[in-house]
Parts: sequence; C-alpha cells; structure tokens
Amino acid sequence: AAADWKDLLELLSDDGYLRYSDNVPLDEDGVLRWLESDAHVKLTTPDQPLYLGIQLQDGGKLIGTINLSFTDPQRLQVTFSIGLHGQFQRQGFAGEALVALLAFCFEGLKLHRVAGWCDSRNTAACRLLDKGGLRCEGEFVKNRWIHGEWTNSVWYAALDEEYLGAGAKASEPS
Repeated sequence: AAADWKDLLELLSDDGYLRYSDNVPLDEDGVLRWLESDAHVKLTTPDQPLYLGIQLQDGGKLIGTINLSFTDPQRLQVTFSIGLHGQFQRQGFAGEALVALLAFCFEGLKLHRVAGWCDSRNTAACRLLDKGGLRCEGEFVKNRWIHGEWTNSVWYAALDEEYLGAGAKASEPS
C-alpha cells in the first residue's frame, strides 16, 4: 500500500533482503514510482508479477514481500519468491508466509503447481522450502548473475495432489 513506502524503502535497501537477489536498492523516488505503478496490478493482470506485503500482526510494519507470477497461459501454475528484511529472518515469519501462500494457491486459487527457487548459497531458504513440503526438482548451475558473480538456483515445487494429499494425511488420526 502507498502508506507502506517508508517500510518498503527500508526493506529495499536492506543487505539481508538483497543479498541473494538481483534486485538493486531503490531510493525514495524509486519506491514511490514502483508503488504507483504496482497499485494497478491484480492477480489477473497478464504478464505482471503480483507483490504481496508481509506485515507484522502487531503494528502492521512491512517486513518482507512475496512475489507471485503465473507461468502458463491457463493460469494454473505459479512461481514465487519470499524475501524478508534481515532483521526479521530466522524468526518463523518466512515459514508462516509460505504456509499461507501454499494454502492460498492450492486451496483458494485451486492451482495445479506452485514452484519457488532460491540461491543455492542461501541454506536457510533451501531448508524453508524443503520443510514447507516442496520437492527439490533440481539445481541450475551458474544461471544467475548476482552482484558480480554467477550463482546457482535451486528449484522446488509442489503439485496440488501432493499438497492436498499431505494435508489430508496430516489431519487423519494416528
């Protein structure tokens, strides 16, 4: 939201948020321009990623983002990324966001496939995606140029039947 511009400016200049990303820090004008252009983007906007904010329940401070993009013409598959301000990493916020995102995608939108990737050096992100129930599908070697070096991307995914089947099994009595 436009009112989040100060939190977004802080987030988009944080080394922890940018470390494994090809995003570059934005200044105040860049953040305000992005918020203005992004205000019209909806989940149904063709060829545009949807950015969702991750906020603290207590006070509503913006601490991260989720990026969601459809990858097929039928709009049944998405890729996502989750980024958090370094100050809020390793506190369970990304896990909570991932659980909500998967529920939204599979239960709310009835999607077929959800995929996400992370830099292979980001072991915390790899663990998050693994613990979140996504399957590691492979590693692309030196496929991204990040901050002056080639880096590897590890891809994870889940299908609707895997997610819904795991949920059904988890809720069954032992």
